[in-house]
Amino acid sequence: MSRHRNVRNLDIDDVLDDGYDDEDYAEEQTMTAEEQAQMADATEDVKSMLGNAKVTIKEIQDALWYYYFDVDQAAVYLLDELSKKHKAATAAATKKASSTPKPTQSGTATPTGTSSKSAPASKAKETPKGAESAIHDDDIVEFLDDEEVPPSQLQFDLAAMNFGSSLKTQSAKKAAGATPSAKTAPLLSGGEGYDRSGAVTPVGSAPPSGISTPSKVSTKMGKRIDVVTEYQKRVAEKESLNLVVIGHVDAGKSTLMGHLLYLQGEVNEKTIRKHERDAQKIGKASFAFAWVLDETGEERARGITMDVGVTKFETEHRRFTLLDAPGHRDFIPNMISGTAQADVAILVVDATTGEFESGFDANGQTKEHALLARSLGVQQLVVAVNKLDVVGWSEARFQEIVAKLEHFLVKDASFKKSSLIFVPCSGFTGENLVRRSKTGQICNGSALSDAPVDPSVASVVETFAWYKGPTLIQTIDKLDAPTRAVEKPFRMSVTDVFKGTGGVSAAGRLEAGHVQIGEAIMVMPGSEMAVVKNMEVNDEPTRWAAAGDSVLLTLSGIDILQVSTGSVLCARDAPIPVTTHFAAQIVVFDVKIPITVGFPIIMHHQSHNEPGVISKLVATIDKGTGEVVKKNPRHLGKNTTAMVEIRLNGRAIPLETFKDSKELGRVMLRKGGETVAAGIVTKILSFGS
Repeated sequence: MSRHRNVRNLDIDDVLDDGYDDEDYAEEQTMTAEEQAQMADATEDVKSMLGNAKVTIKEIQDALWYYYFDVDQAAVYLLDELSKKHKAATAAATKKASSTPKPTQSGTATPTGTSSKSAPASKAKETPKGAESAIHDDDIVEFLDDEEVPPSQLQFDLAAMNFGSSLKTQSAKKAAGATPSAKTAPLLSGGEGYDRSGAVTPVGSAPPSGISTPSKVSTKMGKRIDVVTEYQKRVAEKESLNLVVIGHVDAGKSTLMGHLLYLQGEVNEKTIRKHERDAQKIGKASFAFAWVLDETGEERARGITMDVGVTKFETEHRRFTLLDAPGHRDFIPNMISGTAQADVAILVVDATTGEFESGFDANGQTKEHALLARSLGVQQLVVAVNKLDVVGWSEARFQEIVAKLEHFLVKDASFKKSSLIFVPCSGFTGENLVRRSKTGQICNGSALSDAPVDPSVASVVETFAWYKGPTLIQTIDKLDAPTRAVEKPFRMSVTDVFKGTGGVSAAGRLEAGHVQIGEAIMVMPGSEMAVVKNMEVNDEPTRWAAAGDSVLLTLSGIDILQVSTGSVLCARDAPIPVTTHFAAQIVVFDVKIPITVGFPIIMHHQSHNEPGVISKLVATIDKGTGEVVKKNPRHLGKNTTAMVEIRLNGRAIPLETFKDSKELGRVMLRKGGETVAAGIVTKILSFGS
């Protein structure tokens, strides 16, 4: 809320006065019909944001007119004014309590020098005053029947559950061609649905006598959703999974997944034909399917994936959010950011002679990607042996690759053998992605259904007859969804931030808990408050989201400078710790130089990458039993499991222990472009910066 500090001491009445009398002001400030409609909708939004605060319609509309319908600024100003009044009232009550006479035996306080018998008379005399004040109290807006909440608390509870609904109503009116009626009159002097005193009908109660319920603008507020129940209903229909595609550069990841999306009907034939024509113009005809996911000009010109491409598709039993991670070693930080959001993974390897070896052996990304995926919590891995058509669908080549990879993945990367599935396929021809070729129905790799089939491609019916297993789509359709931490405090790691038309937009994955429209949340680091105005899950508008969902939130009441990639959105009553010093249990990979105290590293956590050092070597641990082997070792060699302390050199980052959050309790340590270790956070040693 720091961007509103310049208006906190503003007196709106003094500013609006400006030396005019009421008649001159009313004459010069008459609103147009469009402004009247804006005022009606903005008034509803402010009322929803303020909840059960006692504010008059005139106060709301004066603030909106001054800020020219800026709902956020008007609401913040009104809350500040309420806070001042609340503090003044509290001080007055305290002062009055200190000077109040002691009560008599009847329980009624008797003023000094006055008989208690005079109390009824005094009360009778006060009745007209009470009646008079009751008339003026009609100006007060009471939205809820709950007990009054102090304005300081309202700073955190800035939202009612239907925030933004009036804006949708306005959009719907505009879409239908509706024009504000002349009967609505300038709302500053009262309009249809409002009493001249400014009173409106309290939510959940009958209208006061002589006042009709507004017909043009609804004051009905949305009910709070039981997200856990709704989530269970959704899971019963189809479970959701986040799927990341990883592998060495040029293994054909984007082509394979682009072709699969096309065969699944997520991309139409017109789009693929356009990609084919455009790719041929620059001499990259085989990249047409890859362009489904590689959308930027630089990615298409260089022929490599640089950032994480995100899309969605569905199978018979699963909903998938697809994350296409870059394979080039220069973009490993982006790969880590994408894989950190994943539940399951497809490791794509190139079956071409020499290409598999270059990706699997020294300096290749196949091994590193597999290690990173396992270290980031991926337990189920599908290995797509791609480009098998180039080697004539050789069963011997497939079995050779399976033998090498399975040994590494089980022994070095700690995958369970039962969680590994190997599928031979061709991303270019489309063979064994969604279906198998049959006589007369050959997967030919072209979007043109009537394209001629090369004899070498048609031979797949005979040369690939040895494979009796499932297709790639059938394989991933059987993957198990992990247990979601829906009932834990809300956590969302931010992967992208931009300024949208409705406010600050933050994209990311819900790591735990749930969130719904109108909910007040906290942004860490910074402890800034915001309100969820709108949200989308997989590009579809929704009112709630739960752990595991990839979400785009529109936030109000916060500046874009206060949210950044790597921030964590969390529940305001259970904020995530922020630290620069923590203890971790790490596994050291194949390092060239042993790790010692003071060893510099780049720590990767979600979308963060921060420089730091290994500040202390606590102990080495037996990987199997977890028992301490040696305390205070001098160095850590490769394949060592150890307890260490890590201190960051720069800013503090949001971090949780692995015990509290598996998703937010994992870290990766890199140096010189290579991953040297991975681990889990065991203890937060400092809080704040």
